Amino acid sequence: MEKRMKKKFRKIKATIFIVIPFLMLFSIPEMSQAVKGTFLYSLSDFTGTISYNWVRLFVDEEKNEVFVIDTSKGSVRIFNENGMEIYQFGEDRDLGMIYDGAAGKDGSLFLLSLKFENNLQKHSILRCNFRGEPVARIDLKNLPREFSNFLPDRLAYRKGRLYLADLNEMKVVVADEEGSVERVYDIASLLGLSKKQRDDSGITGFSVDGKGNVLFTIPVFAQAYRVSPDGKIVSFGQPGGAPGRFNVVGGIVSDSRGNFIIADRLKCAVMVFDRDFNFLAEFGYRGYRPGNLIAPDDLALDSQGRLYVTQGGGRGVTVYRLTYVD
Repeated sequence: MEKRMKKKFRKIKATIFIVIPFLMLFSIPEMSQAVKGTFLYSLSDFTGTISYNWVRLFVDEEKNEVFVIDTSKGSVRIFNENGMEIYQFGEDRDLGMIYDGAAGKDGSLFLLSLKFENNLQKHSILRCNFRGEPVARIDLKNLPREFSNFLPDRLAYRKGRLYLADLNEMKVVVADEEGSVERVYDIASLLGLSKKQRDDSGITGFSVDGKGNVLFTIPVFAQAYRVSPDGKIVSFGQPGGAPGRFNVVGGIVSDSRGNFIIADRLKCAVMVFDRDFNFLAEFGYRGYRPGNLIAPDDLALDSQGRLYVTQGGGRGVTVYRLTYVD
């Protein structure tokens, strides 16, 4: 898992940082659209902004707290709705290297963890309490034979269900909180990809909306996708540098209105599309002023319309307020 993650990030960073220095010569103005992203703040502790690089994050929508996973340290830091750190755990590595997570009900947490035991990698799905103390290990049950090599590296939680994704193998598993598998999606098969296309592509952005639709992006195809619970798949997006076109797509989430919000790493912008995939707005853009972005990656959205964006360049996690003009 660690080698796979490092290899994937090397490819991404190589692509991004060859092109960004040239593109930074140009300034792209903010657009006036039906949706606006207004910069609020960056996640901080008492010393100031925390200079994260490409971390993972998830939101507890009941408490509007955001959890940031720094895989380089194996730690999880929790921030309140004002962007200030209030708690952290995992730095002692007792839980292993935490590389993704999700908030469940009543303050429970679900974490993906990697440990090395006798020089062997051991991957676990852990249920923890709100302090990050392990309560139980969850083993997946009744996986189909063709998913025998399933190794999740992303996790989401919706309405009592765990959604696990193997990004490289392009497979998704849906299970209950005890690990009993209810549905599986072989994304490459749904898209009709050959083995070579599967090997040369892979999923990047991943999330699940409030209706249980699986959302993901595939950068090499410059496309974003939605898979409904019954396995129907739709896609949208076109390559290009114009507003609303995709360069190197990253994270994807959906808001309460059904809009799709997508990060573009190369464009250094966040784009918003409506539920019918019509382009609405674009904001952020590369730069070092407040509200600018450098290679944005993962996204999370809380119930108050705050959008959390991870990025590179030591820029930490930037927070925007999404507002709509009806």
